[in-house]
Amino acid sequence: MIYFVELAFSQPEREAEWNHWYSTHLDVLLSVPGFSTAQRFVSTMPCRAPYLAAYSVTDAAVFDSVPYRQRGGRGSPGAWAPLMINWDRNLFGGLAQMPAVGPEQYLAVMDDVPGLAPFLNLKPHDLHCVGLDRTVHRRRLAVLAAGEYIALSGKSEANMRFYKALTPQLRATPCA
Repeated sequence: MIYFVELAFSQPEREAEWNHWYSTHLDVLLSVPGFSTAQRFVSTMPCRAPYLAAYSVTDAAVFDSVPYRQRGGRGSPGAWAPLMINWDRNLFGGLAQMPAVGPEQYLAVMDDVPGLAPFLNLKPHDLHCVGLDRTVHRRRLAVLAAGEYIALSGKSEANMRFYKALTPQLRATPCA
C-alpha cells in the first residue's frame, strides 16, 4: 500500500529549517513497524500542496498501531503543525511498494484522470484510495526520465502534477 502526505508550508522564511525537520521525520516514521520506504518530493509547478511524502506500508492497520500513534499522524509535527496547510493524508491500494524516484527522474501524479495516461504514452501504476482522508478516489503515478518530463510538462492537465525528489528513497532498517 502507498501512503501519501501532501501539504504546503505557510512560512517561506522558515522553509529550510522545516525541510530539515521533515527529512528527519522520515526516519522516525520508518521506525514504525509496517513502514518500509519513505521519500519526499516537491512539485515542479505551482499547486495547492507542493510537498509530497510517499511511503510504502504493509496495510491500513499500521495507522491504528500504538507505535504510529506515538510517532506519526497529525500530532507528530508538534510546533510545525500549524504551519503545515492544505494537508491531506491518503492511503492507496493497487501497489505494494512505492517506486523509487532517482535524482534525474520525476514523479508524475494524475488524480481521477482515467483517459489521460494513454494519451501521454505513459504506463502508470493505478491506485485506488482505501483510507484516511479520502480526498482522491483514484490516482495514477509514473516515474519519468528527465526527457519524458520535459516532453510532457507542457501538456499537463489540471489534475496532473510533476514532482522532483527532495530525498532519495529511504528504507526501514530490518530488526535484528
